[in-house]
Amino acid sequence: MLLRSKRPRDATSLSRKSDWKRRQEGSNFVDTLSLYIHSGRGGSGGVAFHREKFLAKGPPSGGPGGAGGSVYLLATSSLTSLAHLPRTVRAGGGLPGGGKWLAGKRGEDMYLRVPVGTIVREVREETEGEAEIEREEREELEWAWEASKVRLAEAEKREKRWNAWKKAKDAAAKSGAEDLGPFDELDLIDVGEHKQAALERLRKNLFSMYPNADLASHPHFLNAEHLLLSKLLSRQAALPGKKTRRRRVRVHDPEPPLHLDLTKPTPNSEPVLLLTGGPPGLGNASFQSTEDRSPKYATKGGDGDMMRLELELKSGGDVGLIGMPNAGKSTILRALTSSTPRVASYAFTTLNPHHGTCVVYYDSTFSGPRPGLSISDSPSFPLTFSATSPRPPPTSSSPDSPSRTRTEALRFTLTDNPGLVSHSSLNVGLGHAFLRHIERCSALVYVIDLSAPKPLEALETVRTELREYERLKGLDAGELEGRVRGVVANKADLFGPARADVVPEEDAEEERRQEQEEGVRKLAELKAHVAEMERSEVEQGWRSAEDGIWVVPVSAKRRENVAALVKALAETVGKERKRVKELLDEEERWEEEERRLAKERQVARRDEW
Repeated sequence: MLLRSKRPRDATSLSRKSDWKRRQEGSNFVDTLSLYIHSGRGGSGGVAFHREKFLAKGPPSGGPGGAGGSVYLLATSSLTSLAHLPRTVRAGGGLPGGGKWLAGKRGEDMYLRVPVGTIVREVREETEGEAEIEREEREELEWAWEASKVRLAEAEKREKRWNAWKKAKDAAAKSGAEDLGPFDELDLIDVGEHKQAALERLRKNLFSMYPNADLASHPHFLNAEHLLLSKLLSRQAALPGKKTRRRRVRVHDPEPPLHLDLTKPTPNSEPVLLLTGGPPGLGNASFQSTEDRSPKYATKGGDGDMMRLELELKSGGDVGLIGMPNAGKSTILRALTSSTPRVASYAFTTLNPHHGTCVVYYDSTFSGPRPGLSISDSPSFPLTFSATSPRPPPTSSSPDSPSRTRTEALRFTLTDNPGLVSHSSLNVGLGHAFLRHIERCSALVYVIDLSAPKPLEALETVRTELREYERLKGLDAGELEGRVRGVVANKADLFGPARADVVPEEDAEEERRQEQEEGVRKLAELKAHVAEMERSEVEQGWRSAEDGIWVVPVSAKRRENVAALVKALAETVGKERKRVKELLDEEERWEEEERRLAKERQVARRDEW
């Protein structure tokens, strides 16, 4: 039996594994994507001459081609996934110019719409044999340029000889002298077959010719050709007809690769330009001059550019819920918000991050399901409806229930991050596909299953994965752990009818009394462990002494003690927003001070002059 050696998996294969696992669960969520974008090619210029009644030979009337379509980027808060994007995006090409000085239609622009929180990276890669292909193209371009220079010099000399011969012939005809005879054509200088062939190939790719036009010795055409080849040789223009050239333009670009972190929505009026469309070709009317009144050539449009992008979505929120699988994070989200992530009575983990908005009112109430109802793991309505289907229950706005007006005091976003397992930082399971979404949360909250045999070990496992993820991603030590603001001890109802922090009555049954004592003991151990954890992080400088870690026991399924949890979360969000506002105000003060100093320096220089 042959055993295959395991090859190391790259980021692409791990991303495919994450997508495959999500598709197995029927999910279309995509948070990493690699795609190619192409801007449109410019349209060719038109070669035409104006014709109308009583005007047999009009001026050149070929219009310019249309510019190629560009590719733009927009970040919008209405999207939560990258699944809608194709693997290849192409902008429209410009149409060729027409007669009567009509310009070609511009190519259609393409807009990439991505969710807020997307990181855009440009990938520059050089394929095998790319340098050799570029060397050959460069050599061919140099050959064509040398041949064009020789042919241009020959055409200019021929034109001078022709003008002198024509002048002498006219003078002899006026004076009655002997005829000078026909004009003597000189043999062309041999530039080499390879150079002449290279010139003819590039001429075919660069210019559009009028039918049956012979411009091989036309001085004005050769001058325009030589100027265009000089621009190509100095990389001031792209070489049409060479798609591999566009890729190398990005490889050898002296500018650094594109890197965008879209943390805010992009205004529709100010999209981010990724690629500019190809330049349009010029019609023959653009080459008209006093020396050449009927140019029979036009330039073709330039090719667009190409870029490979890697998109990575990092969902964020005001508060991120993190914990082991089956700890009850999705149930907490359903209990506090109107979001409905999947929950069930068996152990499984959420594969995609879910968001929900919790609205807190001045009367101490908050949004979410109606009070007194437990979170069910079965759908509320049948999958199909008919005339005999039961009607949905009345909502709070129906006539059957009293309506009241509440004033909103605060709203914040909760993010249910997928569950972590041991060695998630090493990409075990879905690994980094889960951990990447934690980076964007302003505050983090641990969710621990208090009914588990060893809840403290689960807490330490999550802390270890955060610490290892910081090290692997090059983040500062304690950057993620320092954001933790609380611990939710979920499933506290499994220890008896009363809350785990309430002393049971003495006349309760012995078994229930033992369960309640076990719950009280576990909660006390958890609080002591969190206090020690907070003290250690303060000593290491990961958090300030004011940023304490609170512990709240709840039963998310029965919605017990969730009011205390909402209060703690609201206070945490208020502190974080106040801290962010202070930082922004400080930055604004620094900018204002810089502007004031710059203005004073400008006034001082003006006084010196």
